[in-house]
Amino acid sequence: MSLDSREDLLVRMMTRVSLTCRSGDSLFDAGDFGAAKAEYQQIVTKIVGSAFTIPMVSDEASGGMMCELYIEMDLFTRMNLMGCCVGIAKCLRREKSLEMALAWCDEVNALYRSGFPKALPQPVYDWFDWLPQLEDFTLYKSTALCLASEILAELGNSGTATTRRWNAHKTSKNLPMSHQTPALLAVLNQRLRNEMLRGRHPDPQAPLGNGECVAGLQVKGSWARLSIDKLGGVTDGREAFACFIWNSHLYVAGGRTTVDGPFHQDMWALDLNALDAWRELPPYPVHLGVSRRFIGWTMIVHNNTAFLFTGHSTIDAFDLVAERWTSFQTTYTPTPADRAAGIVDGWPYPRKHSRDATVILAGDKLYVFGGAHGSSIMGCNLFMELDLATRVWRRLNGHVRAPQVADNACPSPRKSAAGWASPDGARIYLLFGHFDREAAALHNELHGAGEAFGHEDFWSWDVKGESWRRERMGGNPPCARTEHAFVYNEKLERVVVFGGYHPTLPTHVVTAGTEVKFNYSYFADTFLYDMTHAADAASPPCLSRKWQQVRTAGFPTYRCQAQLVVDAATGRTYMFGGWTNNQYIPTRTKLMSRSFGDVWELRVDLPGGHFEDAVDVEEEARVAKAGPWQRCFSCAAAGPWKRCGGSCSGKVFFCGTPCFREGWAEHKQTHKCRKA
Repeated sequence: MSLDSREDLLVRMMTRVSLTCRSGDSLFDAGDFGAAKAEYQQIVTKIVGSAFTIPMVSDEASGGMMCELYIEMDLFTRMNLMGCCVGIAKCLRREKSLEMALAWCDEVNALYRSGFPKALPQPVYDWFDWLPQLEDFTLYKSTALCLASEILAELGNSGTATTRRWNAHKTSKNLPMSHQTPALLAVLNQRLRNEMLRGRHPDPQAPLGNGECVAGLQVKGSWARLSIDKLGGVTDGREAFACFIWNSHLYVAGGRTTVDGPFHQDMWALDLNALDAWRELPPYPVHLGVSRRFIGWTMIVHNNTAFLFTGHSTIDAFDLVAERWTSFQTTYTPTPADRAAGIVDGWPYPRKHSRDATVILAGDKLYVFGGAHGSSIMGCNLFMELDLATRVWRRLNGHVRAPQVADNACPSPRKSAAGWASPDGARIYLLFGHFDREAAALHNELHGAGEAFGHEDFWSWDVKGESWRRERMGGNPPCARTEHAFVYNEKLERVVVFGGYHPTLPTHVVTAGTEVKFNYSYFADTFLYDMTHAADAASPPCLSRKWQQVRTAGFPTYRCQAQLVVDAATGRTYMFGGWTNNQYIPTRTKLMSRSFGDVWELRVDLPGGHFEDAVDVEEEARVAKAGPWQRCFSCAAAGPWKRCGGSCSGKVFFCGTPCFREGWAEHKQTHKCRKA
């Protein structure tokens, strides 16, 4: 017997002895699900101890993605625990305890991630995968992903459901043939995967259901496009712009109409109470030779002033009362640790330029994470703090350029991530974004590759302890994405996330019998992240600090680079602008991309969400705009339907003559329409 054969036999013997979870599998396969669940839980307790809470809760001190107990666990114990987690998740799904089933699936990912430190000689970036040469390990990891995918698909969360199944496919496709077992192939289900890739997110053709939501995981909502009396200003469309609300006025500055221009330095305001017209304000006064184009910058409001961070030591500011631009100088003194992190010439941002960074206000401190700058187009993980009182910068963490070896104790380099502060200012949150490896390859930068990498991680920074923690994505979360819209709504006590795109999740569009394959996906789905600490007693047992999907009959067109903003006076949530690829979203124009100048309001069925006083759920299900399409008033199918030509001014649409005949009488009575 050869050495390799003896090693293989030894591994199989150790696997057979170690995987006590198979006793639970036998009970499950026999249909004794209660006994199977009890067996799995008994094995779990034996492994982790009775004092250890599993699955871990995301807002507890020990509830991050990485866990010391899991890090120190040997490979076979880890694999056995993964098998138990999968088994318990399957049992919970049968009990319709979907939230907890998802939590046990996510525990498998925590076990997998916690195995990296001991398994690899040095830290690696997230685009590197690791799997030991153990078929059962591969099977458990893939099963957890695909089981979660099935549950999320049941919930209508098509984006995350498709991403989980696609990730399972990517994880296993390059493994040795010995891993490609019938059990694994059945779990991966190529037919189902291809079917899911043909959908959009959300899919306008998906059934709307009965309007009921799964407690704790879904919230009813409504998107309404607002009508502005007079066109002009920014209604021609904007992307890569800055946006904020002050005194119930929506402000938009800079950006561009398309990738090729025109490029803007202007600034406009819209009275959200009147919705009469966009009013032009003084344009950004800094010359292009100093500031570069007003692209990918953020404006943050503090004490009646909107601050603009451009990467320069001079902070530009717009006085919202006097309506004039000003500026002030900041200072920074690098430490030896800062220089070791790549800071040269006494300033952290090469060529004094930054774009697509994440800028967050907490108290009187301005935090800036990542973004591209003068010597790196792909993104960085430099984390800086500006004290607005003293006007002094300091580096908190990260590098100017992505180093050769990763640092898994902090977020990887990226740009276009979402970020916000906790209500008490104790933690700073960072969500998703992308590392532009494709651009890096074109510019001969380190870590270049043929495609960008979309991050699927979630982090928080402890302001007092000054350390990062990788968080869990509990509940019904969004999938990995970048250039997504986000905002924290103080009255709802929730973060809102909308849209964006995934640079490597394929979409297969079938039109007139022809399938067109895109290597990316755009989104128009909406999610909430609950920032309160109280668990939802309506769905015990449950986890606090979780994600929920907002279920809406209609939604804005799939897009990225939109901006979500909240009117602090009313608690209303608005969205403006963004852009999409016209090949992905068919239009009559021959341009490759299209930007938007539309304003939308989101209403959610929560206290302070302005839902009950404004939304007719039954009416909306029949007339709402579903992305670039309309719903048929009769059958609710979405498509490029014909507008009613009667006196209702096109309030409803019909998909064809049969539906028009069927629905005309009801439309006539409901909307007082008469034939033109």
